[in-house]
Amino acid sequence: MLKDMRQLLLFLLVFTACGDRSIPILVNDWCDTPREETVAEIIDGDTLVLEGGETVRILGIDAPERYYTGHPDCSSEESSTCCYGEESSLALLEIIPPGSRIRLEFDLECTGIYDRTLAYLFLSNDDTGAEEIFLNEWLIEEGLAKVYEQDVGQAKDIRYLERFQDAQTQAQSQQKGLWDLCF
Repeated sequence: MLKDMRQLLLFLLVFTACGDRSIPILVNDWCDTPREETVAEIIDGDTLVLEGGETVRILGIDAPERYYTGHPDCSSEESSTCCYGEESSLALLEIIPPGSRIRLEFDLECTGIYDRTLAYLFLSNDDTGAEEIFLNEWLIEEGLAKVYEQDVGQAKDIRYLERFQDAQTQAQSQQKGLWDLCF
């Protein structure tokens, strides 16, 4: 009996090590290690630039676009694609202005289709002793962004999916931000 248990355990270890490496629940195989960086510029509610020029797309969320004349997806500030875009961008700028230090964490893929780094962002409150802020989740909780459904549909980058969905449900039920004005 003990020999059978050892063989089963060995089989499971080998199977897990040689199996499909794209299943994060089994292998916890993120594309890169966490790192600290400094914010240089906020582009919009889900995109920023780091010192050194690296562009980061905030992973797992979809913030409304910023309206500007000639924007290909926004015919006006009232268009559903742009509704609450300026507010979302300004809120991100307020919480992490240029010069802010943030921690980046990653998921299965580190680079998106537009060659931007894909990351979860954390703002440390070292000065105050308060808990750090998980910015991706905070943007959803405040109604400044919603869960990025394209990642969900493709079963990519799902490390914090359940937290994001819970935050969105709460923001919707409280009619926060874009859920009050845009839907």
